[in-house]
Amino acid sequence: MRAATRTALLAPPDGPAMDEALCFDMYGTLCDTSSVTATLADELDAADGLVDAVDARWRATQLRYSFLLVGMGRYRPFWDVTADALDYALDYYELDPDEETRERILASYNHLEPFDDALDALADLHEAGYELAVLSNGSPPMLETLAANAGFEPILDAVVSAHEVETFKPAPAVYENAAARLDRDLAACRLVSSNAWDVAGAAAAGMGTAWVNRSREPSARVGGAADLMASTLVALAEEL
Repeated sequence: MRAATRTALLAPPDGPAMDEALCFDMYGTLCDTSSVTATLADELDAADGLVDAVDARWRATQLRYSFLLVGMGRYRPFWDVTADALDYALDYYELDPDEETRERILASYNHLEPFDDALDALADLHEAGYELAVLSNGSPPMLETLAANAGFEPILDAVVSAHEVETFKPAPAVYENAAARLDRDLAACRLVSSNAWDVAGAAAAGMGTAWVNRSREPSARVGGAADLMASTLVALAEEL
C-alpha cells in the first residue's frame, strides 16, 4: 500500500458499496505480458532484440488467433491459443527449443509481473467500496493461478473467464456473462482495460468503460468510445 494520503473521494472500508462493479482485464492491464521476456532471455540463446521480437510476435499472434476463433464461431481454451501462438512465434524466428524449454517458456504466462500500480489501485478501489472482478479471455486455471501469484486474489470479488461462454472478447457474450455473474445490469458494470479493442467491444455491448491508455494511443475507430481515460491504474482509481 502507498504511504501517501488517500484522496478524499475514497470511502472507508466499511462505507457504502459503490453502485458500479469494475471488471478488470488481466493481460496487459493488471499484468504485463512482456514480463515473459525474462524467461525468454533465460531459455533461448538469442540476442536481446530477438527476445523482444519473439515476445511481441507471441502476444500479437495470441490476440490474432483469439479474434480469428471468434470470427469463425469456434473455440479453443486460451491456454491452447497461447501455446499455439508461442509455437508460431518460435517458428517465425526459426527457433527450435526442446520440449522442456518450450514448457518452461509457456509456463511464464502463469507468472506475469503485475504492473507497479496494479495492487495499489485495486486496494484503493476495494477500500472505496467497489465490487472488483477480473474479466479476461484467460482460462479459469490461468486466471486463478495468476491472480494468486500476483497478490490480487484477496482483493477480488470474482474472476470471470470468457471460457464460461466459450468465446473471446470482444464478443458481446463475454461482457454480458460478466454482468450476469455479478448479478448486475450490463450498464452497472465498467470494464477497465488498457486494450483499445477491448474498450471498444465492451462499449459496443453496453458496458461502461475506462481506458488505461499507458501508451497514449488514439481511440479505436470501431465499436464504442471510452467513458473515462487515464494513463495509469492509480490515476484511474483517483478519478473514479
